[in-house]
Amino acid sequence: MAKQSSKEVKKFEFSKVGTILDNIAKNIPIQIEKEVKEKTFLTTGVYLLDAALSGKLLGGGISTNRITAFAGESGSGKSFLAYSVSKHAQKSGYSIIYIDTEGAVDLEDLPKFGVDNSLDKFRLIRSNKVEDVNILLTQLIDELKEQKMAGFEIPKLLIVLDSLGQMASNKEKADLLKGDIKQDMTKAKALGSMFRSINTDLGYLDIPFLVCNHTYLTMDLFPRSVLRGGNGLLYSASVIGFMSKSQLKTGQEDDMDLGASGISVLFKTQKNRLAKPKKIRFDISFANGMNPYTGLDAFCRPEYFEKIGIACGKMDVDKKTGEMTFLPGGNRWYVNHLNKSVTTKQLFNSDIFTPEVLERMAPIVNDYFRFKSLDEIEEVEKKFNEVMGEDDEDDTNGFKDAADADDIFG
Repeated sequence: MAKQSSKEVKKFEFSKVGTILDNIAKNIPIQIEKEVKEKTFLTTGVYLLDAALSGKLLGGGISTNRITAFAGESGSGKSFLAYSVSKHAQKSGYSIIYIDTEGAVDLEDLPKFGVDNSLDKFRLIRSNKVEDVNILLTQLIDELKEQKMAGFEIPKLLIVLDSLGQMASNKEKADLLKGDIKQDMTKAKALGSMFRSINTDLGYLDIPFLVCNHTYLTMDLFPRSVLRGGNGLLYSASVIGFMSKSQLKTGQEDDMDLGASGISVLFKTQKNRLAKPKKIRFDISFANGMNPYTGLDAFCRPEYFEKIGIACGKMDVDKKTGEMTFLPGGNRWYVNHLNKSVTTKQLFNSDIFTPEVLERMAPIVNDYFRFKSLDEIEEVEKKFNEVMGEDDEDDTNGFKDAADADDIFG
């Protein structure tokens, strides 16, 4: 019996699959990553907050192609942070689309916060309807995708939504007009739809989306801070930071200050794959805004003096040898590169925290916020999922307030 010859099997190389994918991508707005892209960020204006959000003291902040959320009680500094991010984004060539759902933003006041309100740099949109904002963002992003596919370079944009919790649905308004007051179950679904429809496209277009949201405390035995608006934001945001406040007293208050000259903000991310959730504190002065160096004193510790050169203490000189030794203690800060001691009020400025000092400090701060293993990331996500719950219909998701977190270095 004649032996049958085996038919040669032809191979279809993976490189040809890549060519097919490239041809498909010419007609639909999908993003095919062919090389490792460096993560880029927009600074908040506070070095330590940048590190808490991104894991980077220098060059960190909010991601330039993802959703970042600031959540907190009224008056905790969310809008102020949004203004600060907008100001620094404009300095990096970004234009701002600012969606105001509270009617609290005045164009004429923006320059007081360092924000350029000219039409080619800033567009203010007022709407508190979920459906309207959903249509606005979906159509805007879709049009930008078409322009990018046509070969146009998309302008650098930052979109700010301030705030999520203040938006109402058409059904909610219709019920109120009928005198029917009941919980609206459509709002959370509409918000979930909005975030799902634009989340991936923001990455394709490299557009950062900053969302401010209100929290409220539950009436439980152990109260939780709860986000308004359902789980849509929780699923879609890459980073969610919770904020709480206390009064800031500097000793310079007058009778009109009502006992405070600003707020001290306690901040901690609850969802973050870029930096380990750690509590930080920074101050917002009613008169001077945010100091970029606020909070860095937490890392000016005696054990880091050899590297950073700043810590509470003094230099002791051996009278016989002339050798100088740092002696920790006291409440004045010794600054090695200036060879002098300063008070805490004199500490937070560029003469103390020079670029060289920040460069030496960066590895220490970055390591503090760095995930040491995949297990740590999975543990954070596990805790996050435990408090999220499964209900996407209402405001049932809750977190411990930032103030309940462990102290820095605690």
